[in-house]
Amino acid sequence: ATQPQFARRALIPAHSGAIASVAWSPDDTLLLSCAADRTVKLWNAPAGDCAATFREHTEAVTAVVWLPSGAHFLSSSSAGKRVILWDLGGNALQSWHGPRVTDLAVTADGARLLAVSGCTVRSCPLTAGSDGTPRMVTEDVHSWEETDAISSLAISRDSRAVLLNVGSQEVHAWDVDGRRRLGSYSGHRQGRFVIRSAFGGKHDGLVLSGSEDTQVYVWHRHSGALLRKLPGHSCAVNSVSWSPASPHLFASASDDHTVRIWGLPPPSVS
Repeated sequence: ATQPQFARRALIPAHSGAIASVAWSPDDTLLLSCAADRTVKLWNAPAGDCAATFREHTEAVTAVVWLPSGAHFLSSSSAGKRVILWDLGGNALQSWHGPRVTDLAVTADGARLLAVSGCTVRSCPLTAGSDGTPRMVTEDVHSWEETDAISSLAISRDSRAVLLNVGSQEVHAWDVDGRRRLGSYSGHRQGRFVIRSAFGGKHDGLVLSGSEDTQVYVWHRHSGALLRKLPGHSCAVNSVSWSPASPHLFASASDDHTVRIWGLPPPSVS
């Protein structure tokens, strides 16, 4: 079978501190990044120009995730023990103060927020007011446990599966309610830092993860086979995010202060 080939499409000097997370907007036109400089930044993609900077957090920002509408997003600070709900106008609409949340994910229907803390995945319902403004229902949170510390999670586009990067240097796939493990992926390095993974490709048939060895790892979702190790970054790769509109485009973020955008190379001209 033909294996995927990728080439860098853009290089963005994004933050003054190490970048922890990056996320595509649902319509594929914008990119969010967050970093140790306590900011979240909004980028026009794939050109790479900065559209806005969000500065409400008082500690390093460790995770960022879009709501399905593309009009709001959530960010978290592990050290600050705070999750913030934002609109694109820069308004912090709601804060959830609680445990040290290291990663966030929202289901495709916008009904549920999943948050990682230690070995625990917390599930928080999301609702909308009469004006359509979303709200975290923090009084109705429930949780489930992994067998090792979780550094991150990512939900499939059909909201049926979730990826967990765990302390045993593996990525585990579970059903979204935490009842059954669906798969396991290994070979990458994660021990000192928070490393994030993602589903991607046609029908979410691939699993990607960052790694402390500066490479991006790509596995076949169902067989668990390692397909590619992609070099390019000069420091640990903390986060990957697949474009919601293209099965051939994804972004990676690294401690080298750069975001790299990967895609299939253009066809050769004879």
